[in-house]
Amino acid sequence: MTKVPGSNLEFVREEDFVEYYIFPKIPDNIQDEATIRKLMLQVRAEISAIVKEKSLERSYLWHKDEFQLQIRMGGAEERLLNEETNPEEEEELGDLPPHFHGVTHYGDNISDEWFIVYLLTEITRARGDCIARVSDSDGEFLLIEAADALPDWASPETCEHRVYLVGGCLQLLQNSGGNSQNKPLTIATAVQRIRLNPTLYRCSREIQSCIDSRLKEYQIAQPHFSIHRQVLELPHSAAQLLKQQPRLLSSAVRAFCERDSLDVKALRTMRYFPPEATRLRTNVRFTRCLYAMLSHQQYLPEKRLGWNLTDPVSEPERYKEQLLGVKLASGLEILATQAKRLEGQQLEDLPAWRSYLRSLQSKGYFRNNTEGSAEYQELLNKAKEYFRGNQDRFRTASRAGAEILDLLLHPAEAASEELRDEENNLQPSDSDEWLNISAEDLDSMLQDRYGPKKLYKPNGQMNAEEFTKQLSEFLDRQSNYEGIEHRGLEEQELDSDDDEPPPQPKGSSGAKLKKNPSMRKACQRNSLIQPDEPDSTHVRNFLDFVIPEDNWDSTSEMSDYADEDDMERNLNALSGGGSAFPLDRQIQSYMEQMDRELAQTSVGKTFHGKKAAPQADEDDFDDIEDFEPININVNTLRNMMDSYQSQVGGAGPVSNLFSAMGVGMSAGEDLEPKDISESAV
Repeated sequence: MTKVPGSNLEFVREEDFVEYYIFPKIPDNIQDEATIRKLMLQVRAEISAIVKEKSLERSYLWHKDEFQLQIRMGGAEERLLNEETNPEEEEELGDLPPHFHGVTHYGDNISDEWFIVYLLTEITRARGDCIARVSDSDGEFLLIEAADALPDWASPETCEHRVYLVGGCLQLLQNSGGNSQNKPLTIATAVQRIRLNPTLYRCSREIQSCIDSRLKEYQIAQPHFSIHRQVLELPHSAAQLLKQQPRLLSSAVRAFCERDSLDVKALRTMRYFPPEATRLRTNVRFTRCLYAMLSHQQYLPEKRLGWNLTDPVSEPERYKEQLLGVKLASGLEILATQAKRLEGQQLEDLPAWRSYLRSLQSKGYFRNNTEGSAEYQELLNKAKEYFRGNQDRFRTASRAGAEILDLLLHPAEAASEELRDEENNLQPSDSDEWLNISAEDLDSMLQDRYGPKKLYKPNGQMNAEEFTKQLSEFLDRQSNYEGIEHRGLEEQELDSDDDEPPPQPKGSSGAKLKKNPSMRKACQRNSLIQPDEPDSTHVRNFLDFVIPEDNWDSTSEMSDYADEDDMERNLNALSGGGSAFPLDRQIQSYMEQMDRELAQTSVGKTFHGKKAAPQADEDDFDDIEDFEPININVNTLRNMMDSYQSQVGGAGPVSNLFSAMGVGMSAGEDLEPKDISESAV
């Protein structure tokens, strides 16, 4: 489900949210709501056990919100409270079957979003009766990941509510009709269709491979590579608190990085986490994202408070431990101060509640009931209860601060003993060299993640026929502002079934090319090159040129290409018919002059064929039986490689064409003629 435009429930769905549904199978003979809730509580407990196991195996640390599921019965009023629909949409979307619903904000760490996708695949694999759905503020982001492998009909408009996870695999629902993909599909209908045939809509291997490759970093049952272990010097109260609740770390880091003037004022007193004469050294686990955020914050603590730091030049490692500890303790201080300011504040005074209430009123939630009436008050109490439940559901700063204040009042003795034991057996800090990335490393990472796949292998051979085939197909496509479009099947079938060329317009070359439909299209245009035609047209025409070997014999005199009388009439028509110097005589003169100039060069030796053509005098066809045509594929590929080499890694026509085709080649690769295989053609 995409975010409803103009939604005011910002504490539920900000721009960095991922939303997910899990639909368990409810037996048909169970209709009572209380029985359904009891069954769903049992299923949720089993799902929570799977999530806990996978999270602990990988020592996963959430950046903002955790994975949580709420039981939803799927009624219209419930969905309106959750701001999933507008009144005008309710009739179209309909009610949902009983399900689990969750929203998680991932902040600056998009790994949380993909870890949730991994959890959903494992949940649906372990429980075959569950169907999962996941989306974010961009919509069906799983299809964005597999964009290069999607079918032609798939688009953001045609795929809404059609992407699901079943049995650990991706499924994409499509209709059997021609253009019926444009019809809206309700989630309830989609779930029902999957239940009827759980394997019918399974995606292709190419699409599934795109998702699997994105999830492979989570599939190893060991601490995730993004975990960074660091030794910090912390006040005893801060170290004890983080030992009790490690999840408070992310809230403290974000609070410190997002501090304002009121927060800075609180840091001048440090009421809850004052500096101590002897601070405690302890191991703290960060994600790389949180560690980078904290490390790059410029901050100098108040010396008058007692933050005595060592010399950064003589003891750089110790200074880093102390400074990071000060920053983390300051983040905890900010959270506690914010929660203290909000203590005793009524629900009606919260800006988020007032915004939420206005949203419900605009959507007709109160059903035109008079404010203060019994029906209005009942609906208002339901909205308040739902609002409080959602507040407890997310890791807001106020909730984290309230938890800190409670832990400070009730410290755990077990945490203090664990800290004393750990101080004598500290593990060394991990290297943070990963923070230093050169421009070349960044380019390499972007190329590996988003760049085109390489067609050319320096130590192998390139298939010239395959290369020219791809180039021809690429140049035969149409493009618009959304990108290059594949040619439709109907157009391809029309080209392949049409064996006879269409009537030639006046001024065409009249060539009979029975084997090449693309060349027929080119011949429908004026045979002379127009100055405003793009270079890609000429490249395509050259690639499409085929010598009709079945018509090549010693008596044909190439009459199959064009009739001389027709050619003369066409050329006279182009020249206007009344010129003193007919155009055909001018062209003939130019051709003769060009032949004389080319005869003095070695241009003929630059063409490579299966067998070298014999040296023959002008108009001498005695050795025609030994002649073999030029290998167009190999020559095209050689010329493209030579042009690419001449650019020396810079921008140019060939590199731009390769980039648009998705052919990745590194600058400086040695492209020797031996790398181009004629035998592979």
